[in-house]
Amino acid sequence: FFSFPGRRRASREGAPRGAPGAMVLKSVLGDYASLGMLGVALVAILANSSSIDPEDSIPWEVTLACTCGILVSAIAILAKKPVVAYVVVGSLVAVAPTYYTFHREVHVHNWTFGSAHGVKAPAADVLRSAWQTTPNVTRFDWLLPGSLTVADLSLVAPSVQLYCNTSEIFHSGMELKDPTGAKTHDYLLASSPRKVRREVAAVMTLLKVPVGLEAWPQGADMTLNLEIASGIVKPHLFSARALPLDKGQAMDVLRGKHHLRPFLLDVYALDHRNNMHDAFGDQD
Repeated sequence: FFSFPGRRRASREGAPRGAPGAMVLKSVLGDYASLGMLGVALVAILANSSSIDPEDSIPWEVTLACTCGILVSAIAILAKKPVVAYVVVGSLVAVAPTYYTFHREVHVHNWTFGSAHGVKAPAADVLRSAWQTTPNVTRFDWLLPGSLTVADLSLVAPSVQLYCNTSEIFHSGMELKDPTGAKTHDYLLASSPRKVRREVAAVMTLLKVPVGLEAWPQGADMTLNLEIASGIVKPHLFSARALPLDKGQAMDVLRGKHHLRPFLLDVYALDHRNNMHDAFGDQD
């Protein structure tokens, strides 16, 4: 029950405060471990970018961004500024879902479009459903918890590939012209059947198609479908982005005539399909 303050103080002062050599070794090994992981990631990226098959290789812009990010992170680690490395790597990870989704196209078959989605279905629901049924686009979704998809983390929506028979395509009667009066776009309608109260109704999807794609023949009768108006039987594959419907009196009139979806497809590419049994695959 006796205390000796002097001895206790001496014992505390004599205790080792830590081995500086061990701490330095631990810091150096930690830096080398981080650099090693960055090196492995860089080698993997470069190896995948040099793949013979273009579909399996990483695009050049992704290779460039990842290489620059890894080099900056390595320099930051050597400079004892790990926060910079965390910010760079975190930014690349955050941007990845948006880049991946922007370069993906989901498949929609017009004949079943009406049955799968009602006329009031928003574009977000249509794209999410098509994302889950399109081959190969969900390859990274297993990394996310629950029903979350890569597209849910993206700031942009994927593009749409709409497969239509020419007998399902009609002209809406509307055209878009520039200030000089020259026609720039045709507004076409893709008709898809939907059974409503024991009756079949046509659900219309509006397509905004540039004149340069030559989807609708110049001077053709707008009261006929595209198959009769053009004599083309080959199905069409429209590549487009979903946008809100344009506003205006003409659009209101069109809504009064048809069961029109609340969005339009802004078409940027058109392909005529030779093989109807392979609607979305590459065809020569």
